Amino acid sequence: MKHSIDELLGIVYCYYPRGVGLTNDGDIDVQLCKKTEEHARLVSARIRASKDERWHSMLRRIAERFPGMLMNHSLHLPTGGWDGCYSFTINLPGSASGPIWFHVSFLAPYYIVHSLRTVEIVKQAKDLFAVEFRDVRFLVHRSPFDPSVVSRPDDSRRFVAVRKNYASFDLSPEAQPCAEWISRDIEATFGCERMPPEIGTVLVPDVTAGLGLPGEVRLYDCLFSDQHTWVKPSPHDVPGPGVDVGASNLTDSLVAVLTVLAALYGIAWALMPEVQSGSSYWVVTTDGVLRKEEVAKALAKIYLLLESPETPRGIAAKRELEAAARELAALVASWDGEGEPPAAMVAWASSFLDSRIVDPDSEAPS
Repeated sequence: MKHSIDELLGIVYCYYPRGVGLTNDGDIDVQLCKKTEEHARLVSARIRASKDERWHSMLRRIAERFPGMLMNHSLHLPTGGWDGCYSFTINLPGSASGPIWFHVSFLAPYYIVHSLRTVEIVKQAKDLFAVEFRDVRFLVHRSPFDPSVVSRPDDSRRFVAVRKNYASFDLSPEAQPCAEWISRDIEATFGCERMPPEIGTVLVPDVTAGLGLPGEVRLYDCLFSDQHTWVKPSPHDVPGPGVDVGASNLTDSLVAVLTVLAALYGIAWALMPEVQSGSSYWVVTTDGVLRKEEVAKALAKIYLLLESPETPRGIAAKRELEAAARELAALVASWDGEGEPPAAMVAWASSFLDSRIVDPDSEAPS
C-alpha cells in the first residue's frame, strides 16, 4: 500500500465534508453537503477525470480484447454526478457468476475488482405494510397481522426471505484470467495498485456518502462508489421487510381513515406543481389513526395553495376545491377528534373521490 489508513482518511476529507449533512431527525441533508467546498472539489475531480484520455484509451483496448462484453458505468462523469472512480463491467459469455466489476479511483491511486454475490436472509416482517387504496399508495405503520387493521392476515407472510447483493472479491476461476489481463492494463495506465478489502472496508466515522450515515460509510464508498454493499450482510444488518396488503383485506375502521386521507391529500395534490410535473414521488404515511390536529394542519396548507393555484387542474377546479375544503373543515370542526372519523366525514370523502374533481387517471403521486 502506498498510503496508511490515516493518509487515506485525509484524502477522503478533501472531498467529503466532516460532520455536515446529518439532520436532527437522523436523515441526510444532501443539499447541505452539496454546498461545501469539499463537494465542489469532488465535482471538479469527476469532470476532470471524464476528460482524461488515458481512461478512454484504456476502454478502447479492453473493448477490443473483450468484444461485446464491456459496459461503461461512468457515462455520468462529465456532469459531475457521482462516484470517485471509473467503473466498468465485463460480462463473460456463459459465465454463471455474473459480470466482473472494475473500479479505478481518480481520487487515490488504487483500483478494485469484484463480482456480485447474493445472500438470502429470512426475516420477520416488520410492523409496516403498503396498500393501494383509492388511487393512493399508503404506508401504514401497523403490523400487517394486526386484526384491528387487517381483517384477514396472511400468517404465511410473517417470515420473508430477503435477497441482498454484496461485493465479493473472490473471483471465480473462469473470471480470473480476464481480471488479471485487465488489472495489468489498469496498473500500467494509471500507475495504481489494487486496494485490499481489509483496507477498503474500513469505516469512515464522520462523513456521509450517498445514503450512508456516519458510522456506515467505508473507504470504498468514498474513494470508489457507494452503489455497492461492500461487506456480506448479516441477519442483524438486514431490516425486516414490509409487505403489501390488498385493499379488500382492510378492516372497516382503517378503510374509513384512508378514505378521508385520500380525499384530503387529493385536494392538496391537485394544487401542487411538483406533483403535476411528476418531479416528486409521494406516499401517504399513517399509523391508521385520523387525528383532528393533523387534518386541520393539512387544511391550513391547502388554503394557502388555493390563494394562487399554480396547476392547470387547480386553476380549473379552484371553486370546487375551495368548496370541498370548506365542507371538510366544517366536518372536522364538529368532530370531537376521538376514535374513528365520523360517518358523515367518511361519506363526504367517498363522495368527493367519486366526483373525480381529483382525476384518478392523471399522474398521481403514489
